[in-house]
Amino acid sequence: MELRGSHNVRGTHAATTGGGREDCWSEGATGTLIEAWGDRYVRLNRGHLRQKDWKEVAESVNSRENGVKPKKTDIQCKNRIDTLKKKYKIEKAKPPPSKWPFYYRLDSLIGNDAVSSKKPANITLRVKSKPRTSFVGRSVSTENDNLSSDGEADDDGDDDEIVVKKVHRMEDVDLSDGAACRELARAILKFGEIYERIESAKQKQMMELEKERLEFIKDVECERMNMFMGAQLEIQKSKRKQRPASSATA
Repeated sequence: MELRGSHNVRGTHAATTGGGREDCWSEGATGTLIEAWGDRYVRLNRGHLRQKDWKEVAESVNSRENGVKPKKTDIQCKNRIDTLKKKYKIEKAKPPPSKWPFYYRLDSLIGNDAVSSKKPANITLRVKSKPRTSFVGRSVSTENDNLSSDGEADDDGDDDEIVVKKVHRMEDVDLSDGAACRELARAILKFGEIYERIESAKQKQMMELEKERLEFIKDVECERMNMFMGAQLEIQKSKRKQRPASSATA
């Protein structure tokens, strides 16, 4: 009996000190935690909370608990949210409907529909200001115009800050009934034709150069043979002139 009582005391102490265990959190505290965390999670565009945010979440939970000891720390709140996310995944894998009271609130925060409807984030890019260059087709200029209309540029020395909105869903893009795709395909085909003509002209030029090289080698060989034959004829003539002179002396 004494051993069993000491075991219960140790079990109760462990339950009150473990921040991420189910028996440490009441249903009301868990609901307050989800609301406080969810508000900041959505405000940060469903990004990770910073330590300051977690401390604010813990303060919200502790104020809901009316000072009941022990107070929750930011680490305990973070561990509890991680536990709830794992619990949500388990419940989501089960056949609907879920009887877990926090399932639908978490589904609205971290479910597939919530992630797909995530608002586009604003990204600030610092780029060097350069004059635009024209390219084949109107698709490139159209893309540049869209980039300029989506962002706001502020002069800061030689740099411009351009705010570009990321598009996360295809329905946010207006293709004007495929007109943009057709323009892009036409530009690609035009570029392919130009590239093919350049390659064909390059091959033709290489063939012409090779032909000229062979003709030059042929001309050099003929000239060398002519010079050799001319030298041989001169030698023969000189020998013939020397023979009569030697016979007359004899």
